[in-house]
Parts: sequence; structure tokens; C-alpha cells
Amino acid sequence: MFRKSKSLIGLDIGSHTAKAVELTTSGGETYVTATATVELPPGEERNEVLANMIRSSDFHTRRVATAVSGKSVIVRYLSMPRMTDEELPRALEFEADKYIPFDMSDVVKDCQRLGGPGDMSLDGVEEDKMRVLLVAAKRNVVDDAVKVVQDVGLQPSVIDVDAFALGNAYEFGLQSGADPAEETAGVVALVDIGARKTSINILQGDQSLFTREIYMGGNDISQAVSKRLGMRLEDAEEFKKNPGESEAELEEALAQTFEDLGGEVLLSFDYFENQFESRVEEVFLSGGSARMPILAPSFERIFNRRTTVWDPLGSLSLKLADTNPEVLAELSSQMAVALGLASRIQKER
Repeated sequence: MFRKSKSLIGLDIGSHTAKAVELTTSGGETYVTATATVELPPGEERNEVLANMIRSSDFHTRRVATAVSGKSVIVRYLSMPRMTDEELPRALEFEADKYIPFDMSDVVKDCQRLGGPGDMSLDGVEEDKMRVLLVAAKRNVVDDAVKVVQDVGLQPSVIDVDAFALGNAYEFGLQSGADPAEETAGVVALVDIGARKTSINILQGDQSLFTREIYMGGNDISQAVSKRLGMRLEDAEEFKKNPGESEAELEEALAQTFEDLGGEVLLSFDYFENQFESRVEEVFLSGGSARMPILAPSFERIFNRRTTVWDPLGSLSLKLADTNPEVLAELSSQMAVALGLASRIQKER
């Protein structure tokens, strides 16, 4: 019997750009069957521009996974008495208000047991304890995400969190044999630099052990270039990506900004390493600012560990209609969250 193909769009709606990746499963294989990006204007025109992107793209489905993030989303890693998966949600009903600084009637929450015997996620936990991931988001933030998806003619299927979508994209790469998994073992950090914020997810294998959002990103980098070099902001945006022979001038202009952002990321590494007594071995950068030629070497000096730009689509199987491979390679570093969202289709098999 032939297996029916299924598709899911991962839609990452950032403050500056929307990114979409569609994955399709067929015959036991999973393929990238469509991608799209568009710059979003401020104000009420955003949904219209997003809807135009959807209409003009060669998507095979209207089902979408999207994500929420920001200060209205709470992530906590807890140590709790051992219990069954059935007992866990009921137990957290009595515990959640200790960890969530919002009215419980105003939030949507979920939980998941972490790890298993021998996993680092259990290190330092007594035998009668287990580690649990608790996630909560204000209901209005989730409702707004659902409304945007519906307003542009799509069907919301999954609402995730940005940082976990990053981890799912990495895990999907591990399963697919794509870079960066080929030469990586131990603990890695995924650092996605968006326009307004930077998301961090520290993982061992497919286990997320630590997440954090830093409210600095590409906008701060552009503003630093604009101020230091006396450029208009839109010119600074272009110059930071393509400095040509002026790379040294760009590096000097951004030295302090890189120290500030890199220092905040490094503080997260230090906190994690003190908690787990294990070192972050490698850092993978993604997001629009990762395309800057000086970013990875600058951060590598700050982090004092191998730091590379991550190509999330990497060696994944592609079945795209009219996509220029060079354009896709240029945009791939921005697609990590969208790919991770679309990879939720793996759980539907």
C-alpha cells in the first residue's frame, strides 16, 4: 500500500522578517518542499504582506506550526518527586503557581519529563527525583499567535516556543545526518540572533538542558554601525552584511556591541556549567545576523570555544519547485526556528 504524504509549514514570524519552511513526509522519508521569507513592515500591513507571501509560495498544505516567545513565556526546569506521566500534570496543578508569575487563569501551560537513566539532565538529582520541563505562556499571547495564522488563511496545528524549535531543528539534523551533527558530541549551544532578541538553547543530544532569551540582537548591531560610522540605518543594515574591503572598519565599529552581546551569552554558559559541572563544547550561530562574516570569529574569541554559523537546511533532502540554491544557501541561517517548527511533523508518523 502507498503511504499518503503529509505536510506541515513551520512559520517563524519575527519582528523584522517572516520565515517559512514546509516539510513533507512520504514513503518514510521527509523532504523540504517549500521555503519562503519576507520582510515585514510595521503596523497593520504586516498581515497583508504575510498573506501575500503565503499565497505566492508553493506550499502543499495550510497546516502550520508557529511559536511564541518573549517575557510572557516562562520556561522552568524543575526537580520533582518521581511519578508517572499521568500523575505529572495533576501534580503541577498544585505546584505551578510557585514558578509562574502570572495569574493561573491567564496562562496556557504544559510539562514534560526530561531524560532517563544516565542522562546529564538527571545529574545531581536524587534517585527518587526527576527533572521536569514546565512551560507557560500568557493566554492572550497564544491567542494572538493563533489569530495571525488564521487571518492569513492558514490552519494552526502547533504552538511552540522559539528556543525549543531551535532544539527540534538541531535534533532533526541529527536524525537526517545533516551538519552540524557529523562532528559534534557532548554539549552544544544553539544561539539564534534575531532582530530584537537572541535565543539560547543548550543541549546534550536531543535533550534541552537550559534556555534563555537575551533582549539584544540585530537591531542593536545595526544601530551601532549607524552611530559609529555615521550611516543611515538602512545603509548600516546592508553594510554589516556586505562590508567588502571595509571589514576591519566594521569590526572596530562593532567591537563593544559584540562584547556586550557575547558577554551576556557567555554568562548563560557559565551559569549552565556551574549547574551541571559540564562544559559547552561548541556553539552554533543562526539568525539573520549570523550571515555577517565577522560574527563567528568575533564570538569564538569571546566564548573561547569553537563557534560556527549553522546551516539548518544543510544536507536535508530538498524537493523544491522554483528555488535558487544560491539564494536558499544565503537565507538558510535564518530558517532554524521555522525548520524546527515544521519538524513537528515527525511526531505525527
